[in-house]
Amino acid sequence: MNRHMNRRQLLNHINQVSFAVDEVKLYLDTHPCDTEALEYFREMSRRRNQALKEYASAYGPLTIDTADDSCAERWNWINEPWPWQEGGC
Repeated sequence: MNRHMNRRQLLNHINQVSFAVDEVKLYLDTHPCDTEALEYFREMSRRRNQALKEYASAYGPLTIDTADDSCAERWNWINEPWPWQEGGC
């Protein structure tokens, strides 16, 4: 992952790899023995998880599985612009 991505770029990247994960999951429903598709799924899932962790560390969690204990102590990220708001990107 490029550490020089701004908030909007990182969110766009998350959306792209999430789309790829969802699409290949649908494909694998009907083609479960396609080893190339399975490897692609694993790679896109890995990229998505890494991007979500990077986003969470910089801007706050997008999903519950990227929240950590520091989020439980202070909810300052709630005051930040939401991902779909123009002001924060």
